[in-house]
Amino acid sequence: MRFFRFFRDRRPLAVIIIGLLLGPAVVMAYLGRGRIAISYLLLTNLVGALAVLAMPQLALVTVAGLVAVPFNLIGCIHGYWLMRRGAVAWQHRWFSRWYNIALLFWLLPLVVAFTIRTFIIQPFSIPSGSMMPTLMPGSYAFVTKFNYGYGRYSFSFRPNWVPPKLFGSKPQRGDVVMLVPPTTPNVDYAKRVIGLPGDRVQMKNGIVFINGQSVPRDAEGNIVSHYSLDPGEFPVFGEVLDNGVRYQTLDELPNSRGDNTREYSVPEGYYFVLGDNRDNSNDSRFDVGFVPEANIYGKFWLVFRPEGGWSFVH
Repeated sequence: MRFFRFFRDRRPLAVIIIGLLLGPAVVMAYLGRGRIAISYLLLTNLVGALAVLAMPQLALVTVAGLVAVPFNLIGCIHGYWLMRRGAVAWQHRWFSRWYNIALLFWLLPLVVAFTIRTFIIQPFSIPSGSMMPTLMPGSYAFVTKFNYGYGRYSFSFRPNWVPPKLFGSKPQRGDVVMLVPPTTPNVDYAKRVIGLPGDRVQMKNGIVFINGQSVPRDAEGNIVSHYSLDPGEFPVFGEVLDNGVRYQTLDELPNSRGDNTREYSVPEGYYFVLGDNRDNSNDSRFDVGFVPEANIYGKFWLVFRPEGGWSFVH
């Protein structure tokens, strides 16, 4: 088995190949340099996270490639240099065996990433303009997963054997949430919670009424949208809910079909949601309908705008 002997003997060419293909952490573990391997693993993940924050306009795969290429080259050169100096552990340590390398440097990081993404925080790119100006198309946002508890919608594959919801608190009026509409269970929507269970919600001439009281609304100038599907300059309005939450909305068209609606009575266990772009949002006024509490699985926390800069979502 020349192929396996070639890598078991830790030849310089084997070090170069492993460094180029698998990165610095793996090649250092292969050479028995455990502390350096851990350092590279932590450094690579830190730089990757910073790169995601610095370049939110790029896809995750692109950012991963931009980070991996230089680090793999560094790992290749560093590993070869250690080999030439003889600064390697010639006796195979427990962590330098192939199955332990796979466990510690492949499987474990995947489990950690899955756990963080499922139970703590998940990144999303914003594809549409239904939540403008709060979430602009092309923005990169982080959604916390622990606010409203955990259930089947916390998982990307949404297993039926997982209970609909465990633990967590209830969504509050004004929260910008990630949800799954009952009508399209394979699609995620970003919306703002407006109506709580038992509330009555209605739109009159573009103004939101909750339990018969109008939501205060004032003009705040205009915004220029460069979104290809919704370009133009649109008026911005500020709204303030009864719990003090203040946010901005867009009013693209006068007398649009969503500006005047019937009164909606929100059932127990359900919520009424709206998009901040009131004239270009599929929400509880239309096909989305009332959203079950179990279908709301995340709260928007941080957004990085495509033109640069970031802000907390409110």
